[in-house]
Formats: sequence, structure tokens, C-alpha cells
Amino acid sequence: MILVPAAAERNIKNVMAEINSRSPSPRLRFDMHHGDMGLSRGGEAGLRSQALDRKYKKSFSLLSTLFILPAFTSLLLILSYPKFNLGFLAWFALAPLTISIWKAKNIKSALIAGLISGFCFYFGILYWIYFTMLAGGVNVGISLLGWLTLSFILSFEFILIACFGFYLKRTGPLAYPYVFAAGWVLLEWAKIFLTFKAVWFPWFMLGYTQWQYLKIAQVVSFTGIYGLSFALSFCGVLAGMFFINRDKLLTKILRSAPALFLIGGLLLYGNFELKQDCKYSSENISFSILQPSIDFYKKWDEKYVLWIRSRIDGLLEKTEKSDIIVWPENSLPGWIDEPELIDWLKKISLKYKSRNIIGSASQADGKYVSSFLLNDKGKIESVYNKRQLVPFGEYVPLRPVLSDFIDVIGSLGEFEKGAMKQNLFKVGDFKIANAICYESIFPYLLRDDVLRGADIFVNITNDGWYLNTAAPNQHFLVNIFRAIENRRSLIRAANNGISALINPWGRTIKKLNLNEYAVLNVQAPVYKDYGLSFYSKHGDWFVFCCFILFGAFMIVAVVF
Repeated sequence: MILVPAAAERNIKNVMAEINSRSPSPRLRFDMHHGDMGLSRGGEAGLRSQALDRKYKKSFSLLSTLFILPAFTSLLLILSYPKFNLGFLAWFALAPLTISIWKAKNIKSALIAGLISGFCFYFGILYWIYFTMLAGGVNVGISLLGWLTLSFILSFEFILIACFGFYLKRTGPLAYPYVFAAGWVLLEWAKIFLTFKAVWFPWFMLGYTQWQYLKIAQVVSFTGIYGLSFALSFCGVLAGMFFINRDKLLTKILRSAPALFLIGGLLLYGNFELKQDCKYSSENISFSILQPSIDFYKKWDEKYVLWIRSRIDGLLEKTEKSDIIVWPENSLPGWIDEPELIDWLKKISLKYKSRNIIGSASQADGKYVSSFLLNDKGKIESVYNKRQLVPFGEYVPLRPVLSDFIDVIGSLGEFEKGAMKQNLFKVGDFKIANAICYESIFPYLLRDDVLRGADIFVNITNDGWYLNTAAPNQHFLVNIFRAIENRRSLIRAANNGISALINPWGRTIKKLNLNEYAVLNVQAPVYKDYGLSFYSKHGDWFVFCCFILFGAFMIVAVVF
């Protein structure tokens, strides 16, 4: 202890009292009751308060990183799809998840963020799974479990995205948006082909959010849907990097410039392409598209057979003289093999003197979901059997494991897959490619048909499964991209909607709304002198480029 004279001690106490009276912070107040100048009790409380503040800020930061930001990405994506249709939000949707991944201190945090983002997205966008299973006779508990389980399983996509996004940080902020977008493309491509050999649900592609913006969508004729998904992913990540980088504002703006150039380039290309239809001559095929709007869950009830037939007869009376009448998937109140139905169809063909494309179940050479081409005398000329069946709707994947827990929802049980290579329907000089229901989400199926000479697509479906949910709208929009990718007109006949004619540039020329009972009489243009689009010719070249870009940088990120 230091000894000081009494007068000096009084002076020191006076100075400390003066300091205490003027100090705004208790941490700066001296304890005048001790010989040393320690912190007062108020100062200790202040330190504890500061420690608590830091703890709360850390907790909120963790909550934001793991839950709030990933969930915000999910919300933006959900709002980008039908029925909200706010597709412009998709350009920013990946920004919150990007920030979350960059703020993650370890791989575990990044994976949790991916799980939250994926689960929330699929839980929100696939809400109709619950109502579909419920309407199909599955009890409430199993329906809810199915919805939750599917959402959880599909969230693996986002977990994988978060994983490579975390390790990709090693490449630095400049390369990150490009390589991340390439990885996103590879994931979308992989889930399409995973379904070819295994089980997945590739219903949603990021590019599908732009279905209303035809100028933007034209790029898919060059790159396939994957090019548009790349653009959206790239811009979203770049937007996230804007908030992560601590550079000056001008530097941030300059680093974001590639997104503006990309969007501008897409608009210029789209504007050019949308003017091309007037440069090519077209021939027309006349179609009458039936939309009977029959309750799917009455379809196989015998007491409704006559009512269904009379309902279809009423629509046939409204058809104009056309080359082809198109019926939806499973439109007949029975199997097409039944003698009574064969006789009915023959009378229709003779009366209207038109060919018919009819969707029906068949069990002649196996049990198939099929499309039949009947000539104007009612004779079956060609048959197409569905190549991609709907999991749990038309077959049970992993049947040895799952058969004890769940059966197919459809009333007719399980079906067999059709051969991948089947003959196209031929009407006059035109070749028609078929896609039944779920098959329209697989780009390679329709592209392969074009390479084999298809002039036009016919997609028949029965979306009555999904009731009045967003699912029929989600299902309809993918057809716009198949038409643009291959520059082929597409006829769509849906039991309860949405039926439509889509031209090769994605314009919906005519359509019937959901649950509308009507006929759509259309002239579908065929541009034979257009030839093949770049995508039809070269396929998934863009995916290959993304593979090279992604692979090279990931090697650097992981190894070095």
C-alpha cells in the first residue's frame, strides 16, 4: 500500500468524487472506500450486463444463421411458384441461404441451415400431398406422415447444396457465385436422372419460376432448363455476397455488375427469339381438346359409368371438324379392352369422322397406362405406354421394403413401365410424340422424341388427383419449357385442367381453366422448316460445362 499525507488523500478523494459525478458509465466510477482504485459494484454489474448482451447477440446471430435466413430463402422460393406466381423473387431467393452458409462457423451449422431451408421449402410447396393422400383414402396420420417424410427426404437436395457451398468458400468470394451456380445445375440434372434409375421427385427446377416471363425463358431453347436455373442461382448468390463483402459500396456494385449483364443478355436474346416465329412458314393440325372435369374419385365407381359417358358425349357435340380429338389420361370409365367401350369408341369415330387420341388403362399385353391412336373408323392404329410412372400413384418404389406400410393411391393398383423407345403416332405427314402426365417434367424424354422426328407434342394428364390445389398449376407450367426447349407446339389435355395449346415459343395460345367443363378447338402450328433447336441438337452440353467448372474449383477447395 502507498502511504500519502492526509491533505493529499483529501485532494485525491475530491478528484475521484468529481470524476464519478461526471462519468456516464458505472464502469468508470472509482471506489472511494478502499485505498486502491478498484471498480465499484456498479462497474461489476455493468460488466455482467455487457456479457449478457454479447451472449444474446451471439444467440440471435446463431438463430439467424441456422433458422431465420434459411427459412427466408424457402419463403421466397414458395412465393415464386404457383399459386403466388411472384417469379421475380426467385432472382433473390438464394441470397439469405448464401449469407447463412458464409456465416456458418463449421460444416454442422451449414448442414443445419440447408436442412431448414429444404424442409421448409418442400413442406410449403408440396402441401397438396396431404390432401391428395387424404382424398385417396389414406388416413390422416399416414397422410401427414407422408407429407412430412417426403419434405424431409427432398430436403437432402438443400443439405447437399449447403455442404458444397460451405467448402466452396475456400475459392474466395469472386469465384464463389459462378461455381455455386454450376453446382446447383449439376444437382438439378442429377435428380432428373436419379429418377430414371431410382426414386426421386424432380418436380421443381429453379428455372420453372420464370414461366410467366417469356423473354427470360427463351434461353432454354439454347441451354435447356438448366441454363435458366444457373442464371437464377448465380444472381441470388451474388445478391447474398453483396451483404457479405466488406468492401466499399462502389466495389460491391461493380462486383454485382455481372448479374445485370446476364439479365440484360437474357432479355436481348429472348426479344430476338420471340420475333422468329413470323420468319418461318407453318402448317396447322386441327385439334379438339376435351376437358370433361370428372371427379377422379368417381372415375371407377360403376354407378357413374353412364353419367361419365354422357358427359363426354356432351363435349363431343361441341367439337368442330378437326384432324384429331384428344382425350385426357384415363378418360374412359373402364379399360379400353372392354368390348362395350370399344363399341362406343367405334361409333364416336364414325360419327365425327376424326382420329382420336385417347388416354386409358390397358391390360392387353401387360398392365399399362397408355395412349391410343384410333383412326376415323375406330380401329386402334398405334399405342404408346407410359415410360415414367408416378411413385406411389402408379407403382410403389422399393416394394419389398415399403409394401407393408403403404400401397398405391390409385384405384387400379400398380402398372408396368413402357419401353423407352416407342413408335411415334403418325397422322398424315406429321409425327406426334406422347407424354403422359408426370413425363412432361423429364426434358430428355421429349428431346429424344424430337430427335426421332416428332413434329408436335401431345401431353395428356389427369390432375384430378390434386383437387383444387397449386399442383395442377405447377404441373402445367413445365410444358411451356418443354415446348420452348425443342421449338415444338404442345397440346395438353387434362381431365379437370389445365388444358391448352402452347406454341414453340412458349406462348399459351388458348387454354381452359381448372375445373372448367369445355372443349378447346385449336389450330396447332408445325414449323417443319425450323428444324431442331440448339438444345434439341446438342442436349445437355451446358450441364457438361458446369461439371467442368464445378469439378475444377471443388478440387482446389477440398485438396488445397
